[in-house]
Amino acid sequence: MQRNSWSTFLFPPIKWLLISCTVGYLFVATANVGTPATVNPLHVLIVGGGPDKENNQVAIESNVRYVGRLLPPGTVHTTLFADGNPRHATVLYDEDMRALAPARQLLTLLLSGREGAADASHYRPPNLGLSLDGAARLAPINNAFTQLAHDTASNSFPVLLYFTGHGSPDDADKENNKFDLWDGEHKGEALSVRQLAQQVARLPANVPVTLVMVQCFAGSFGNLLFEGGDPQGQPIKRDLAGFFATVKDHMAAGCTSAVNEAEYHDFTSYFFAALTGRDRMGRAITGADYNHDGRVGMDEAYCYTLSHDVTIDIPVCTSDVFLRRWVKGADTKIFQIPYSDVQAWATPAQRAALEALSRQLHLSGDGRLDEAYRNLSDMPSSVAMDKLRRGAIYQRNLHTIQHFDALRLKGRRALLRQWPALRTPGTKSYTSVENKALAALTRQIKAGRWQDLLSTAGSLDKAVESMESQEAAESYLVRFVRLCKSVVLAHNLQEHGDPALQARFNHLVELEGQTLLSPATSTPR
Repeated sequence: MQRNSWSTFLFPPIKWLLISCTVGYLFVATANVGTPATVNPLHVLIVGGGPDKENNQVAIESNVRYVGRLLPPGTVHTTLFADGNPRHATVLYDEDMRALAPARQLLTLLLSGREGAADASHYRPPNLGLSLDGAARLAPINNAFTQLAHDTASNSFPVLLYFTGHGSPDDADKENNKFDLWDGEHKGEALSVRQLAQQVARLPANVPVTLVMVQCFAGSFGNLLFEGGDPQGQPIKRDLAGFFATVKDHMAAGCTSAVNEAEYHDFTSYFFAALTGRDRMGRAITGADYNHDGRVGMDEAYCYTLSHDVTIDIPVCTSDVFLRRWVKGADTKIFQIPYSDVQAWATPAQRAALEALSRQLHLSGDGRLDEAYRNLSDMPSSVAMDKLRRGAIYQRNLHTIQHFDALRLKGRRALLRQWPALRTPGTKSYTSVENKALAALTRQIKAGRWQDLLSTAGSLDKAVESMESQEAAESYLVRFVRLCKSVVLAHNLQEHGDPALQARFNHLVELEGQTLLSPATSTPR
């Protein structure tokens, strides 16, 4: 179970710059195609929080608050978060190092070295913007589904489930991956694909379901299309559509302890910004209405995310899962198809995403499917790629890392010789000299004394940014290849498939094309 980016280990002194981990979301909403989501009131269950304090990053709390702001008036909701106590300091956040005075940044760097950001970490009680009704644990989740089943027994009101936290792979069966629950490592609690399938099955059969899950390894939850969450099972007898941040064997981006929400990049940020026309900072987002019908469907928001998300995410939707289960085709033949054919078969949203990804990958011409597929085939596995990238970047920056370490050690020694009390943070003696040290460092920075150390730290920052760009480029390639295959499989199904499968697939596409939430009307921040 990996919850922190490998950059933490490669460049520990600047770990506040990049923290990749897992964030998950789950939605159940209206299945009335073309009907605004506000026609029927939503019943909402939100489950959030890391499995422990150290992995309950502020971004998880932010996502609960963000989605809560998007809920239509009159929504009935239950929120289960962390340990369920609104007074406990369970939310991890880091000071924004760039927002601190230069002398404060330098002092943290000198005293704490490669773990400087960790020493700038703090905990506080949750600020969700919603009432907190219990812990993110199995028993409260079970009780919440009992209540949802009761509340929707006499109607077909849509139910919205939202899960945000961390995900873990099931090493024995990656089709049954897990959403991590609070204190799970000690209590052994987690919510697997098949456990969630059992909970969803308790809802009345006429209650429509839409899932949006964005934790690591989330793709296996697409198996909720099938009875019991079993990928070999029969299709379930209810309306269900879903969107997932990444495939079943890949990590996702988005969970960070950094406090600057303007810099959050993850599936949820792009998907819901496109869907509602406002990002989490309240800024207007346009261009996602690809079919120009005056609204943004979830399929359009999904394709917007495919082409705009600048992270390692490799999004998946339920129609992808359906096609790969029921429509067979050899990749060697699929990727020999001319791009112009694929472009003609694609929906307007898919076509826009294919064009945008082609530009990002510098692909052109009718043979771009074959080129992309060959490039992808030449790439090592994601695990091997991480090791190769980590080793290559470390070696490329080894001299810089060693130079930084030497400069920091020399500066720290000089600092502690002048103010020995700085060795003991949190004590009265530390407090008595801290301001004097900060004043002296301010003067020294202005005089240029620390320029070499600060510029070296900046070089390491740029190395991390370069790694992020490389990761994004690799994810763009996988997204392009997967989207092309989905378009081809859908065309083959329509041309040669069983009529019953065609009808089921067309209905699923309609469900994915719904408008999940009404456009945002206010600037929240």
